[in-house]
Amino acid sequence: MEWTTTTQVLDELRNSPDSLAWNRFSERFRPVVVAFAKHLGLSAVDSEDAAQEVMLTFVKAFREGKYNREKGKLGAWLFGIAKRVILNLRGHKPLEHLVADKTTGTSFWDLIKDDYSLTQNWENQWRQMVLIRCLEQVQQQFEPKVYRAFELYALSNVPVAEVAQQLKISSNAVYIAKS
Repeated sequence: MEWTTTTQVLDELRNSPDSLAWNRFSERFRPVVVAFAKHLGLSAVDSEDAAQEVMLTFVKAFREGKYNREKGKLGAWLFGIAKRVILNLRGHKPLEHLVADKTTGTSFWDLIKDDYSLTQNWENQWRQMVLIRCLEQVQQQFEPKVYRAFELYALSNVPVAEVAQQLKISSNAVYIAKS
């Protein structure tokens, strides 16, 4: 797997009408939108529908030249689109569908405390996506045993001695894998 930057993905999307560019864009950003929609109380199916609409809205506006990197980050622009699409979707649902938790009677609108909490949730989803993409790239760069040592020690907090024993490597190799 080659390292692909967001700039490369956007350049492909702008200049290439083929499905590969769309797939690469969607693969990268769709999970963030789906997770955000689910957090706002949409079902899995509705979250997928919302993500599709967000992706299409974004691509159309992007190809029309409406995104300007100098005016803000891509994540912030995509957040604005996602927020509007998801809230519009929720607003068009019948009242009985606006109850997010049927056991407590919690309303969908109760899940939205304020714009700050929405933004924080989006930022958390975005950071998670970036971390996952980075870890995927790192995994491709190292031997499986080295990456597994990193994963166990650095990400799962398994003690060095246990990692070394499990993978049959030295403690020093575990420390090197972490770095």
